[in-house]
Amino acid sequence: MEDKEIQQNDREILAQSISQFRRATMREFLLSVLHLFEDFDFSLPQLATLLLLDEEGDLTIKQVAEALGRSVSATSRLLDVLFEHGLTSRREDQQDRRARRVSITERGKMLLAIFEKRRAEAQLAVMDYLLPQEQADIVRAMVLLAEAGKRRRKDEPFRSGTGAIEHRQHSDE
Repeated sequence: MEDKEIQQNDREILAQSISQFRRATMREFLLSVLHLFEDFDFSLPQLATLLLLDEEGDLTIKQVAEALGRSVSATSRLLDVLFEHGLTSRREDQQDRRARRVSITERGKMLLAIFEKRRAEAQLAVMDYLLPQEQADIVRAMVLLAEAGKRRRKDEPFRSGTGAIEHRQHSDE
């Protein structure tokens, strides 16, 4: 039982440390992105949609709505904005002509790459305050976390915190 308490305590310390680190980088990252894309204000659901489409490939509007935990009509409006900015494309579903499929465009992928680059730059700026050995420890830890993230995506490829996955699985039966 003592091991669980230590693990739980370690988890809490890790969660607090991650939060403090994110707070140290978030402001700089978000402000740089706002300045870069001053003509378009991105919402969190729009960004989540681009990330989803980048990971999953093309999806139906219904699948995107389920993953976001939103209605099909709200998701359709969200996708319209992304389409108008050239970040997504739409096409008719070959199996169901009533359904529309959406995918991320090269422009959308470029936007995500810029987001990721800016976030990494903000994180690396914080790492500059570490000693060389501490930086080496962080590099090893980040490689391990990246590998764990890949394994998790492989095991749980289409995940939502809203129960949408269970709903989709039951509706497919």
